[in-house]
Amino acid sequence: MLVNERQKLASILQVTADTLDIPDYTYEDATLKYEDVGEHLAADDSDLRQYSPQIYPQGSFRLGTVVRPYGRDSEYDVDLVCQLQISKEGITQADLKSRVGQRLKVRADLAKIIKPSRRCWTITYPAVAGTPGFHMDILPAIPNTERRPTGILLTDTELSKWQKSNPIAYADWFRKRMQAIFTLRKTALAASMRINVEDVPEWRVKTPLQRSVQILKRHRDIYFQPAPEIKPASITLTTLAAHAYENQEDVFDALTGMAVRMPAFIERRSGKWWVPNPTDPDENFADKWNEYPARREAFMRWLQKVEVDFTNLSKAETLSDGLSRLDESLGRETMTKVASQLGVQRTAIGSTILPSLPSVPMLGDARHAQAPQWPVVQSYSVKVSAAIYSKKGGRKRLWSLGADPVPKKAWIRFEAKTDAPEPYSIQWQVVNTGQEASSARQTRGDFYEGDSDKRVRWEATLYRGTHWVEAFVVRAGICVARSGKILVRVL
Repeated sequence: MLVNERQKLASILQVTADTLDIPDYTYEDATLKYEDVGEHLAADDSDLRQYSPQIYPQGSFRLGTVVRPYGRDSEYDVDLVCQLQISKEGITQADLKSRVGQRLKVRADLAKIIKPSRRCWTITYPAVAGTPGFHMDILPAIPNTERRPTGILLTDTELSKWQKSNPIAYADWFRKRMQAIFTLRKTALAASMRINVEDVPEWRVKTPLQRSVQILKRHRDIYFQPAPEIKPASITLTTLAAHAYENQEDVFDALTGMAVRMPAFIERRSGKWWVPNPTDPDENFADKWNEYPARREAFMRWLQKVEVDFTNLSKAETLSDGLSRLDESLGRETMTKVASQLGVQRTAIGSTILPSLPSVPMLGDARHAQAPQWPVVQSYSVKVSAAIYSKKGGRKRLWSLGADPVPKKAWIRFEAKTDAPEPYSIQWQVVNTGQEASSARQTRGDFYEGDSDKRVRWEATLYRGTHWVEAFVVRAGICVARSGKILVRVL
């Protein structure tokens, strides 16, 4: 295959993975919501506060391998751990689950959308304004002292013994399988965004390993539609794919290589099939295969189909031909969207995957913005940094404000740094535009003092539209520096 042709085929898989991924806004919206829940669990008035509750993602959301739900009415899920610092001897499974649930239900908004399930509490957030709905599974847990520092013990209403897990260690192992290319891509993204590397949210960095897992998941979902009861678990698929990944730099090479190498990492121990948990050698992800042999047989047939399908892609002579060869295995609807992204004309058909997110209205009429109240003589400079938090004064900074849209009901912390000598004051101008702010009579446009620190101003994202904040440094009645408008785009 010529290099140019291979690059075209690689572009099909890259754009396919982009299409299957949930958008950054969705990661951000989910992050805001689970951080908000975490703040509630650990609040000063919480009876759980004495146990230092910690809430964090696990599974595909932590690994960066989430895919859009398959089907028109599906919703995606976010798996979370709520860990309390209590010894196994100090609490029962039932009591642990009950305590977490009781605290969650204290808040009226959560009480309306929460329900119990086998291992966790499920909070369901409905779709709003064209954005996808999702459910948040919150799994109560305590430390597993046998697997320090990150092992946990889980509740399960159908099992008498505590169940073991270690999602943080597993995610660390998964990250090591792609560490070199992940670091390169994160550094490049930071440079393109003109921010520090540590300020790049990890969900914005995607490696060929993560993209390949996403494509494999969708291929699996479609292949096993007729028999979902034997569909392989994502953890099994993900573990074998990570073992088979050899730091290829594009999705095409990574995926075609995985299809061939994944079976080599399935072990046979004392007559039993094993896919060991890489962070806990006593746990067998393929345990059910020994109980239900048809599941392993189905898995192996599926892997053969994966190899055939992506080997078949390598034989495509044009982009259009390559797209057509993936219609059956990845879905006609998905590949039609990919074709559109690649500029290939296809007959449009009804889509069964999530619609595109609504766009943010452009900057609206801002004639209500007041003119500076002071003479402007810019003899110094001032720069403003801004970051997103789940609540005002929140403990955890989530990500830096950039050009991308921000979800509603977030908080933004603006901080000004100036080389102007004291004494000076900082005045913050806040200007809202758009229909929602106008209807609520909250277009604002005037000037405000900082919060407890004059250099800091907190603002909530309440109205859809494009807005701005600007800092003015005032010294002896003269504006000696102004930051320029920091645009905030709210979905």
